[in-house]
Amino acid sequence: MAVFNKILIPFDGSEPSKKAAEKAFELAVDQGAEVYGIKVISFIGELITPSDSLWATIEADLREKARSILKELETMAENKGVKITTTVREGSAESEVINYAKEIGADLIVMSTGGKGGMGRYLGKTADRVMREAPCPVMVVR
Repeated sequence: MAVFNKILIPFDGSEPSKKAAEKAFELAVDQGAEVYGIKVISFIGELITPSDSLWATIEADLREKARSILKELETMAENKGVKITTTVREGSAESEVINYAKEIGADLIVMSTGGKGGMGRYLGKTADRVMREAPCPVMVVR
């Protein structure tokens, strides 16, 4: 009987997040689990306050980059024989990961520390908050 049926991977394309994804795929194969990937775009529009047309260009660029990052995760999953569902969300990385985990009924979140928004070898604020508030266990991969 599988312990984990739904595994969530927060992914930013960094080497640490790739390492976490590899561990998640190993678990998914072992458990026969469904895998979900999420990339969160954090906008700082209120601080910049660009014109509407410039903001639309920036937003479109960020969305395209996020989709490209998730395409890499999808390719990694395919190479491991794992089916994955991915999504791009907007907002606070911590809140969006926690909310999406609740939405899909995740049994496990597998994430890295020290990603593109992380603090190197220290536990970053995203991983720290997700560990404290997630609706399921969180595996942090260094």
